[in-house]
Amino acid sequence: MGVFRVQVRLLPSARGRVPRELEMVVDTGASYTVVPRFIAEELGIRPIRRGAARLANGTRAAMEMGQGELEVGGLRTVTWIVFGDAEDVALLGAVTLQELGLEVDPATETLRPTDAYLLAAEAA
Repeated sequence: MGVFRVQVRLLPSARGRVPRELEMVVDTGASYTVVPRFIAEELGIRPIRRGAARLANGTRAAMEMGQGELEVGGLRTVTWIVFGDAEDVALLGAVTLQELGLEVDPATETLRPTDAYLLAAEAA
């Protein structure tokens, strides 16, 4: 599957700020959505969690994360946003895609709705 991009609307966390339209690379190999720090901060998204990530080249890096609301194709979710460097490409990661109920259609390089999977357990 090739790399493709989608339009995403990132909503502000702070009053008086304007939503930001972003073109994001769909990256099912990335767990979380990545937004350059200056954009996240411009929208009032603040880091509330620190963690570690393994980068594509195999190295480990510290990351800061905050919660932000985004919209793709009319679907909205609150999701974890990793604060990227200014030169980082904005990525739409797998966790956010699952939260939105979307999957990648590799034939058309688009996003499409998917079924949610739930555990069905028999009562004892």
